[in-house]
Amino acid sequence: MPVRLVAMVVVAALVAGCGGAMRADELGRSVETLASSAAEGALLAQGAADDRTKTTFVRAHARELGETVEHEAEKLSDATAHGAVATDKARAVELADRISQQLSQLQTAPDDRAGARRAETKLRTLADAATRLSESAGS
Repeated sequence: MPVRLVAMVVVAALVAGCGGAMRADELGRSVETLASSAAEGALLAQGAADDRTKTTFVRAHARELGETVEHEAEKLSDATAHGAVATDKARAVELADRISQQLSQLQTAPDDRAGARRAETKLRTLADAATRLSESAGS
């Protein structure tokens, strides 16, 4: 019987610790992940555009980065937020969608050098936007 009681207390403590509104520091960490993924995607796109990276690697790594971005977007979408955090959260979800689109372009056509160059430019811009949002959201 004591083991059951201990298990119930642990579950109750875990459930009590979950949920609640997203805090600015949590949002900041998620947006940092988006910024990092976009920056890494830009480097990947640059390698593809310069024909320095194998298409199989571009495809596989773009898929991995895309999965990371989609996971962050899902976490952000599921979180509740209020006030300025809610506004920044909405911006982060929109950035995630745009980053995901560019990574999808790389994954779908890794040998399209012109497309990779466009993706590189856009991903650099999105990485910068995510970094700025991370700095303002995390403070």
